[in-house]
Amino acid sequence: MKIKVVMDSGKEYVICENNYSVNDFTRPFFADLPNGSRVLNNNLVYLDGENKILVNPTRISSIEIIEK
Repeated sequence: MKIKVVMDSGKEYVICENNYSVNDFTRPFFADLPNGSRVLNNNLVYLDGENKILVNPTRISSIEIIEK
């Protein structure tokens, strides 16, 4: 799956991962709270499986799934 990530600065990243879903992609962006709710992390997380791109998920404007 290819996902285009657009940051609020306008910078764009295209992430290409095999056997990957949008839920897999967004999972590290959130922290689970004891009451069962989730909050968006305000710290750096890796966007890619190769651990080369670090971003703060609060700065993501949008994501787009790119169909092959």
